[in-house]
Amino acid sequence: MMNNNIKKKLLVVDHAETTHHVLERFLGEEFDIILKNDGLEAWSYLNSGQDIDFMITELNMPKMNGKELIKALRQSNLYAELPIILLSGSAESHERIECMNLGADNFIEKPFNPLEIQARINAIFRLNTRRYINS
Repeated sequence: MMNNNIKKKLLVVDHAETTHHVLERFLGEEFDIILKNDGLEAWSYLNSGQDIDFMITELNMPKMNGKELIKALRQSNLYAELPIILLSGSAESHERIECMNLGADNFIEKPFNPLEIQARINAIFRLNTRRYINS
């Protein structure tokens, strides 16, 4: 668990209502959760000047998929360092490798354990905190 009284903002991008509900239920106490249904909705939200601390995105979505969203974020000035976990029903190793090479910080297969997602988010925050302290 994070020690801050202010909740960090978590953007969840997935067209599956089930994912929205599960992540809200398990992460809602720790994070202020913003839900978007596809990459285009998320990109529009971010381009409207919104500030977020972390993003979880599905790989396969209509309009703008997870790979396209990650690529756009990594090329932007504002979101190049945004921590991102990618979710996917694909167990293909080449998909995981491609997504990590595009800039995902972690890749989790569906179905997932929400407690594992929480642990991975906290691990990424710990790594980022150490990186800033040591630089």
